[in-house]
Amino acid sequence: MFRHSLARLVLMLQWTAILAVVAITFLLAGREWLAYADAGRIVGLTRADRVLFAATAGIRFENGVTGVAVLTLDDPAAAVEDSYRKVDAYYADAMLSVAEADFEGRDALLAAARAAHDMLADRRPMLDALLAQPLAERDMAAADPWLMAMYELAGRLADISVAATNAVRMLDPTVAELAYVRQSSYLIRERFGRPCSALRPDVQRNQPLDRDRMAAWREGIGAYRARWEALAEQLGRPGAPPQLVEDIRNGRAATEAAQERMDAIVYGLDGSGVPAMAPADWSHLCTDAYGPVLALGDHALALAVGHAETRRAEAWRMVTAMAALSLACLLLGGLSILAVRRRLTVPMRRMQATIGRLSRQEFDEPVPAAGHPDEMGAIAGALEDLRAGALAARGLQRQLDEARSQEIARANEANRAKTVFLATMSHEIRTPLNGILGMGQLLGDSPLSPQQRQWLDGIFQSGSLLLAVLNDVLDYAKIEAGRMELECTPFSPEALLRSIEASMAPQAVARGLGYRSAMSGLPPRLQGDPAKLGQVLLNLVGNAVKFTDRGEVVVSVRRLDGAAAGRALLEFVVSDTGIGIAPQALEHVFDAFTQSDSSITRRFGGTGLGLAISRRIVEAMGGTIAAASAPGQGSRFTVTVEFALGPPAPAALPAGGTGFAAPMPALAVLLAEDNPVNAAAAVAMLERMGHRVTHAGDGLAAAELAARHDYDAVLTDLAMPGLDGFGLARRIRGLPHATRCEVPIIAVTATVSAERIEECYAAGMTGFVGKPFHRDELRDALAAAIGAEGEEEAAAPPPSRRGSLLEERAADLGIEKAGRIVALFVDTAPALLAEAMAAAAMRDCRSFGDAAHRLKGAAGLVGLHRFARLAAQAERDAAELAESEPPEAGGVLDALHRHARRLAAATPRAVAGLRLAWSAMLSARAAGSDNPSRAR
Repeated sequence: MFRHSLARLVLMLQWTAILAVVAITFLLAGREWLAYADAGRIVGLTRADRVLFAATAGIRFENGVTGVAVLTLDDPAAAVEDSYRKVDAYYADAMLSVAEADFEGRDALLAAARAAHDMLADRRPMLDALLAQPLAERDMAAADPWLMAMYELAGRLADISVAATNAVRMLDPTVAELAYVRQSSYLIRERFGRPCSALRPDVQRNQPLDRDRMAAWREGIGAYRARWEALAEQLGRPGAPPQLVEDIRNGRAATEAAQERMDAIVYGLDGSGVPAMAPADWSHLCTDAYGPVLALGDHALALAVGHAETRRAEAWRMVTAMAALSLACLLLGGLSILAVRRRLTVPMRRMQATIGRLSRQEFDEPVPAAGHPDEMGAIAGALEDLRAGALAARGLQRQLDEARSQEIARANEANRAKTVFLATMSHEIRTPLNGILGMGQLLGDSPLSPQQRQWLDGIFQSGSLLLAVLNDVLDYAKIEAGRMELECTPFSPEALLRSIEASMAPQAVARGLGYRSAMSGLPPRLQGDPAKLGQVLLNLVGNAVKFTDRGEVVVSVRRLDGAAAGRALLEFVVSDTGIGIAPQALEHVFDAFTQSDSSITRRFGGTGLGLAISRRIVEAMGGTIAAASAPGQGSRFTVTVEFALGPPAPAALPAGGTGFAAPMPALAVLLAEDNPVNAAAAVAMLERMGHRVTHAGDGLAAAELAARHDYDAVLTDLAMPGLDGFGLARRIRGLPHATRCEVPIIAVTATVSAERIEECYAAGMTGFVGKPFHRDELRDALAAAIGAEGEEEAAAPPPSRRGSLLEERAADLGIEKAGRIVALFVDTAPALLAEAMAAAAMRDCRSFGDAAHRLKGAAGLVGLHRFARLAAQAERDAAELAESEPPEAGGVLDALHRHARRLAAATPRAVAGLRLAWSAMLSARAAGSDNPSRAR
């Protein structure tokens, strides 16, 4: 993309820099956002810890308050109930604050706290039972389970506080230090306050402590004093919060004063049973020191919350600043992009559009000015100079184009004149040649003396030579015009070579020459154009026979290695022992109108086109042709062509299985021919076949006869004065008579090309025969037109494909099922034909094509291949009519009716031929089963 657009490259570099800055900014903003989120979490955790600290301290305080009330008041129910409410309030506040916080193990700790509170609620009836006793009989030992439940609840809340503190320690060092101070204050309160509650019964009973309890007492005192020392050392550094330093001083003094009085009382216990101190005084002695100790933790938590709030505010300010910076970068980037578009992109696009117009030679519009005296302005000026020069050159180019157009027009006119000349020559030469050869055939059927027979052979040889020259010229003209088309049909290479041998060996023997064919490793079937290949080989073999006076002609074929999978590479070699070719002429032997010397033309005749045509055909097949020769040593021509492997040949019917033929009936034939010689020859040939012939000298006369009389077939020349063969066919197809408009029409044409044949079918003709024609060709054309060839095909011996296919059906499916298929076609073909006729009458191309498609499939299934091809052509034409733009209704009706007439004429003959072939196959099977030796 950037190779073709400098502006895009500049914009991309700008955007890359901008996006890089924005990405860095967003990364920093993301980091600050995470810091903001952490700060928010710290705030939540420290607030929850503050609530937990207050709740834990409050619950422990209420423990002492309740104990004093029980031991000092006659009716402590109100005080105890008030203590219950406060404990529940502490618990609810703690649970709510913890639910809003997020730290590891929170849910399990909350569940433990709920269980402790439930246990406390279960044990409150023990305390209520103690309240019902007289004051003198009350003993707090009876309420120890309640007391342990209070301690358990406070402990569970303390555990939650520790977990929250640990979570905070991982997020912020400052908050972690303050959390340590808070935790230390709670531990000091715990170590100082728990012995007060534990020794209350001993003080009331004035019971001295044993050695273990005294040791535990002194250990607790040492523990909280050590904690005071650690806190004093930690906060003794510079920068410590003054409030905390003051709190440590006050708390330490309060605990030392209370500890001094407690030591005096504990050490003075004498076992007299008289209370050493009133319970309320002992409780106040303990609780009075709680305030300074707990104040330390509360102040530490307040500082932690304040620090977290400050950190969150700073993080939010950084996030806001990063977002503002990102927006500023995007804004500046947009402004820079606008500037680049204005000074670079837009002018470059204008220059690109201008260069495009100039490349398309659109020089009328001037080059737009860039607007600034920069590089783009210089380019615009250079392009304007280029445009001015191009305008000047356009006039010269226009003059050259006009001269070239005149030359091309003259060349095209000359090419058209050449085409018309060749077509005219083809017609003008083939027409009298048809008369010569036709009369010669008729003369050959009459009694002749040997000398007259020799003269007649000379006429045939001269006419055949003239026809060969004409065919060579026309073939070369087709090749030069690019109109040569190759077929792709299965064929047997061995059969092709045998047919060439059958054709050329008699000629070689007549000249006293030997003829050999050698074949090695040939595949049984190939896919290609056997006619064109045969034309090449016949030309090479014909030259070998013609230019060899003694010796032999050898045709050899072998399969070479190196072909792709599914293909075969064949090498055809034609060698002789003839006169040979001189070295200087060998390199031009494949040029058109070239022979080794002028005496060859005088001696042997020919046009010099045969080898040129052969080379073009071989090259069109993708092969090569080469020649090797020396004067007096013969010649060797090598053709190498690669073919696709063909499908296996169909199996033949048993010999004698269908060995009978149906003769063609006598016909009434209308002949339209303006040349009297050709007319006489055609009339004589047709009459010898047993037909009745009516001759019309031009198209108008033939049209009148066709309108008044019934004929079985019409033969018409295409080039006639007044009304040509195409016009005659259209006149006949347009007759109002129901049957006369359906008569088969055969074109007799001197130009047998694909275009001319298509014109014949488009005019409504049924078939064609080329001039000059042999009587067998005329007989075959008549048989095809009236459908008699279908019966011959059904009754033919083993080469018949239909018999082979019916035999295959019977072998694969059995006689009964194969017979059902044949019967099904016989029953359904008329119905399908009626459906096609109705669709043609309604101009319904799709329905007509569908009916033709089903006829084609059914005919192919039973081996009626010619009928299937007829239906396939009708299907293709109907599909083209259905997909094309809507033509005239009359054109669609004519096209569909033409195909419908052909199908209507062919269907009864196809059905009859199929019945005949099926009966013949059954007879052959019966004969084979009756005569086992013959069946083998």
